[in-house]
Amino acid sequence: MKKIILGTAGHIDHGKTSLVRKLTGIDTDRLDEEKRRGMTIELGFASLALPSGQNVSIIDVPGHEKFVKTMVAGATGIDLVMLVIAADEGIMPQTKEHLDILSLLNVKTGVIALTKTDLVDDEWLEMILEDIQNTLQGTTLEESPIVHVSSVTGEGIPQLMETLDQLALKVQVKEGQELFRLPIDRIFSMAGHGTVVTGTITSGIVNKGETLAVYPSGFTARVKGIQVHNSGVDEAIAGDRCALNLTGIEKSEIQRGDTIAREGTLNPIWIADALIYIVKGKGSLVHNQRVHVHTGTKEVLARVRLLGTDEIVEGSKGYGQLRFEEPVVVLRKDRFIIRSYSPAVTIGGGWILYHATKNRQRFSQESMDAMAIGESGTLEELISLVLNSSEKPLSSEELWRGLNTDRIELQETLDREVVSGKIIILKETHKYLSLSQYEKYFNKITSAFRKMYQKYPYRYQIDKEELKSGAFSGIDPKDFAALLNYFVFNHRLLTDGNYLSELDGKALARIRASKEVALIETTFLNYGINAGSILQVSKDVSIKIGDIEEIVKFLQKSGRLFDLGQGIFVHKEAFQKVYQTVRSLMDVKGSVSVIEVRDSLNIGRKVVIAYLEYFDSVKITLRKEDQRIPGIHYHDFLG
Repeated sequence: MKKIILGTAGHIDHGKTSLVRKLTGIDTDRLDEEKRRGMTIELGFASLALPSGQNVSIIDVPGHEKFVKTMVAGATGIDLVMLVIAADEGIMPQTKEHLDILSLLNVKTGVIALTKTDLVDDEWLEMILEDIQNTLQGTTLEESPIVHVSSVTGEGIPQLMETLDQLALKVQVKEGQELFRLPIDRIFSMAGHGTVVTGTITSGIVNKGETLAVYPSGFTARVKGIQVHNSGVDEAIAGDRCALNLTGIEKSEIQRGDTIAREGTLNPIWIADALIYIVKGKGSLVHNQRVHVHTGTKEVLARVRLLGTDEIVEGSKGYGQLRFEEPVVVLRKDRFIIRSYSPAVTIGGGWILYHATKNRQRFSQESMDAMAIGESGTLEELISLVLNSSEKPLSSEELWRGLNTDRIELQETLDREVVSGKIIILKETHKYLSLSQYEKYFNKITSAFRKMYQKYPYRYQIDKEELKSGAFSGIDPKDFAALLNYFVFNHRLLTDGNYLSELDGKALARIRASKEVALIETTFLNYGINAGSILQVSKDVSIKIGDIEEIVKFLQKSGRLFDLGQGIFVHKEAFQKVYQTVRSLMDVKGSVSVIEVRDSLNIGRKVVIAYLEYFDSVKITLRKEDQRIPGIHYHDFLG
């Protein structure tokens, strides 16, 4: 069944609460002060059963100009509106402000309830009707039906019920797959129950027993109970007016304007990109103007940083960044109202284009293009923009949260874009990146190679961990590994264990052709089976010791030198000679000692021990007391 929220609107004393009482039998003035003063101060709630069987939740909002912020809180999230105008007074200041707010919140479905018609004559009524129709022109309610009613005599009540029934049929079912969000409009404590919050679920589903978070504070609480229309239920869905009984949290830890959602699904922000409309007759909005921003049930002060202009003139629209003075949780497509700082008058509103954004250059083409895509771009364009703006690959879940769009449509679009080659998916982690990102990442790797060549001219491979910590510190290790795999699979990089090299092989060829490398290799070749150290080489050649160390590493990596440990290195040809000698001795008697190898090779005991310990380490030999016997790689070692 559809969940429908009906909001009232209209000037003070025009009969909103009386009309709701006539329709439902419920008095929505719930505070003693409201009854004493004869006006609504806080939001009132009632349930209405329509002739077709549809149930409608009514939010009765205050009409006094002092309580417009409460009216905005009630109007956010409504499906249809009943704008109440008293026939004896007609259009009044709060009628106009409420109309502005409803238009800015894009409330398009509604009825005009013309009350107190029993108090006026036909001539006056005709004049009032003409004024109402003129006032409605250009608003979202200009096509709304007008029903004459009297809460005293009951005149027109059946017709109003029928009209509301027809309008309710037009309301679309809200999607339950979206993020669960409940902007809080009331908090109170009940003896024996604890903390209770109320609000209208703007999206998603909540279940009894769930653990939720209060944003922006991040405090968590468990849902002990749920009520919808004063009845206990196990779940509540988008469109429900509900009360949540929370445990594990105090009333003092929650504020009106906070939002309840699941842990980790919302991020408090201080800045958001927005499309802003300024209403006629209230003046222009200028750059850096301080304003009151109302979104959901939250009111917050903010500065408006205009983009592409220094002012938005009345009756027009423009782009800007809302810089909040305290953290706020909003999502793309959320509606908001702007009221001037002092006096507090509704001057405009709009909707959030991007809730995850950055400080934008005010007059750059990049900023204006991004705003235009945010306002009217295709989902493909939005995906591309978000991916290009990200510093890391994004999952479909992250894109969904960033764009606040239909989950199924998003996934279908991602699949099409991958097939067409417009975006890339890293299959190991199921993360997406744009072609622009892909090239940007490859250019970062290429740049890292260039820096390495300049600093270490005898290196041609880069350590993956060093690359990760240096150029890709902000990317998850698994995403980084998947990214490298993609580069290798598409023949843009070569991998060798923990190392990467460029595909063209130019760096390797340059190092191999180096005279310094040839000289160092020849020097070790001349040392023969006696081997040598870096310090010894530095005395025999005129090359800086730092370069010798790098060349020795290169020759090791190339298989031309073996590191016997203890700073001793030997050329491959000499190593093979020693290996064959040890093999020959072992093949005869099955084992060999240090002394036997020393006498056969005629070299020092220290060097012999270095050879044999190396053989032990790679399992060519196995030490058994003072003898070496064949190890598991004795026969298959290739040298």
